[in-house]
Amino acid sequence: MNLANVKWTATEFSLQGYVSSFHNAFPNIIKITEGFLGKQEIDSVSSSTVIRVHSHCIQQRVAAETKSGKLFSLPAKLTRLKFLVLRDSGPKKVLGLPLTLEEILSRYSLPLSVRSTSALSYKQKGDQKSQDEMLSELRLLDTYEEKFLLGHPIDKGKIFTEDPIMIPLYMTELKLVVAVGFKKADSTKWRTKCDLLTKQVTEQSNLTDVTFEEIYILDKKDISLQEPCYSTIEPIYIDISEVNNTNNSKTPLENKGKCNVYQMHCVPLPKPVVEIQSQNAASTDIPKSNNFSSINDIPQDLHHLSVNQVCQCLSLLNMNQYVEAFQTAQVDGQLVYDLNLDMMKGCLGMNQLNVIKFLKFRDGWRPNV
Repeated sequence: MNLANVKWTATEFSLQGYVSSFHNAFPNIIKITEGFLGKQEIDSVSSSTVIRVHSHCIQQRVAAETKSGKLFSLPAKLTRLKFLVLRDSGPKKVLGLPLTLEEILSRYSLPLSVRSTSALSYKQKGDQKSQDEMLSELRLLDTYEEKFLLGHPIDKGKIFTEDPIMIPLYMTELKLVVAVGFKKADSTKWRTKCDLLTKQVTEQSNLTDVTFEEIYILDKKDISLQEPCYSTIEPIYIDISEVNNTNNSKTPLENKGKCNVYQMHCVPLPKPVVEIQSQNAASTDIPKSNNFSSINDIPQDLHHLSVNQVCQCLSLLNMNQYVEAFQTAQVDGQLVYDLNLDMMKGCLGMNQLNVIKFLKFRDGWRPNV
């Protein structure tokens, strides 16, 4: 789909306005005209982003408070943790066997005190200065509904069906326009193109099994004490680990089946087309030497680089602090093109600036030094 030929609504919509006006017209295509910069980099969306919106979704979540006063939000269908229900009056006696949150909500009335069956620690995601804190007893206060749009990004005319994304409706500052057809074509051609996108999503993406098991913190100062409205609050995302009491080691708890909140610059870029050359043809993309003496020695196509050569690229980009992580993960030239923002930040420890820098480098940019 050539986005330059698409006709958009003259009216800009907020997320709430868009859902109210178009909830009976899903799926459709939107373009962000005014982006959203969140408290954390992972909770931002940039302008000019184009998304095929699949549906408007609602997830039930539980607001829970710790003894220290931190307010957590947990998905009601959380499967990776179980909890013990505690008696509120008298000594903290455990009532029954470990249960999932969904089982607890079906058997007990809130508020209710619970304790995880595993010793857990947490820290703010993406904040190098954040210190580990223990997450022990929780007071389940209330349930609420989190609303979001579920869809897939479209970049350079291509829809990316492998990674569904979600746009939470608490992004109130975000503005968008809606695609209504092609500028110079009849409605039949537009419907045919939309049907083709629907077919791609149906065949290549399983949206029926999408879950979002992220646990996060809500900032109390953003919540009205008279009538709490948790769904309108922008969350603070955290990393949770299971603590092994025998040696004090930590095991990160993965978000199984997680659907990523849309992140700035995280739309996967198309992999460069590598032309197959004959054996007699000279390939300028394959480095003749194992070492690069300058940034200009690095080929535009990185597919053929070894792990050591990728690490040399990092050094020439003044990103030596990530060499060990790339070596440990055995990131060679092929794997470079499979990295996304989550992997680079969560697995390789890169900050936002260096993620952007490396993505631009991967796509052909070289610093002018």
